[in-house]
Amino acid sequence: MMMTEKWLMLPVAEIVLILAMFFSFTASMLCWISYYPKFRDRIYTFRGVSAAFYGSIVPILGILIGFLSSDVWESNNKAAEIVREEAAELTSIYGLVAFSDLPYVEISRGIRNYVSAVVEKEWPAMSKGEAAADAEIAQDELIRIAAHVCAPQKIESECNHTLSDIALKVRETRSNRLKLSTDNTETIKWASVLFLALIAQISIASVHLENLRPQIASLAIFTSAIVVVLSLIALHELPFAPPIVVSSAPLADLLKVIPENGS
Repeated sequence: MMMTEKWLMLPVAEIVLILAMFFSFTASMLCWISYYPKFRDRIYTFRGVSAAFYGSIVPILGILIGFLSSDVWESNNKAAEIVREEAAELTSIYGLVAFSDLPYVEISRGIRNYVSAVVEKEWPAMSKGEAAADAEIAQDELIRIAAHVCAPQKIESECNHTLSDIALKVRETRSNRLKLSTDNTETIKWASVLFLALIAQISIASVHLENLRPQIASLAIFTSAIVVVLSLIALHELPFAPPIVVSSAPLADLLKVIPENGS
């Protein structure tokens, strides 16, 4: 399982390359073992395996791949929803202050500093599964501002409570976003899919023990298909890692809406 987890944490090009090399190697070894003179007589005793045997393995593999891809897509959708939720919470803080005749210069600056730190520093850091210290500092400062922005007002208690609650939700949402940036789909599912794909290769080879060329063709087609499908799923495994990254646009757009220095 550790090997599978380390493989999924590699750069995209290496993930695809290792996947292609592994299944190409196993396909080549199956052809070589099947027709190598030293093993030929013993391997030939297994001839006569029905193609229906191969047909029983592949549907199971397809079901497992379906479960795996469903988990990965769900993780990506959840990541996009969390980003939109974070932007909505920040908008709520600004809107509540700006439209309640409260001093919003400081809260405006706090939100802009937080968004800038997240978009410019934390988004690149999340591709490595890390958080940005600047975003952490800006978050804490935003919470402090939200807790005191209503202090001069008569509605101090209710106002501070509401703004503090929203600011704390921003912190919770950010925590969920950071968790998703490092949260791989269960590696046991990946290991199961990879193992069953290998079993499928063996079943294909066992069906074609009498003719080398059909065996090579069948293994080449299956291997190409499994590499393409698993590579596409692996590219989406981490929602905040290149090349397919959940956009920070919902947050970045706040910089266009919220005035600088409250002006």
